[in-house]
Amino acid sequence: MEPIFKGISDEDLECMLKCFSPVYKTFHAGEQIMTYSDHLDKMGLIEEGRAHLMCIDEDGKCNLLESFNPHDVFGEMFAMPIDGLEYIVQADTNCSVMFISYNHIIKRCHQACAHHSQLVSNLFEMVAHKTQLLTLHINILSRRTLRQKLLAYFAHMESQTNSDHFELPITLTKLADYLCVDRSSMMREIRKLNQEGVLHSSGRNITMLQPGTLF
Repeated sequence: MEPIFKGISDEDLECMLKCFSPVYKTFHAGEQIMTYSDHLDKMGLIEEGRAHLMCIDEDGKCNLLESFNPHDVFGEMFAMPIDGLEYIVQADTNCSVMFISYNHIIKRCHQACAHHSQLVSNLFEMVAHKTQLLTLHINILSRRTLRQKLLAYFAHMESQTNSDHFELPITLTKLADYLCVDRSSMMREIRKLNQEGVLHSSGRNITMLQPGTLF
């Protein structure tokens, strides 16, 4: 079951969804799923497929903010947009998405259902988790050199997978966007790390030969 519906029985979930009147849509790879506005509108839930949230600045440069997998949620409530910047959720693969109106979430029904309270509690947990991911992103971007940014990200992947061998969850192009660096420069740095015996890479597969290296 999706984390947002954790602790809610199938019977209660069926009643809740009838109340929420969700909208189900499908999207092709590369298609725009949603743009963030300056007001809380709706929340999306990825049921199948993968997508990502990117921010486009005043110069038209795209930066990857977050990747979404099945059961992940997105919407303004998780990342309120900044004036002058454009936030777009785009499908990486063919996607099935469920949209729920924000008003249905924050406004309790007249029955004050216990499962509605559980849903709000789950949302608070998810917001906290997304804040943690944002803090991680800021921490990685704060590193002074491209090498340090890469190794900080790889150290995070080691921790997440509990292994010194892992597959990147995003493409190398998107990794460059996530690190806010030029892809060619990033690939040169990865080749240097290979040559120095710090790691071995083959496409998106990374093996850390000196685990925990951050310099």
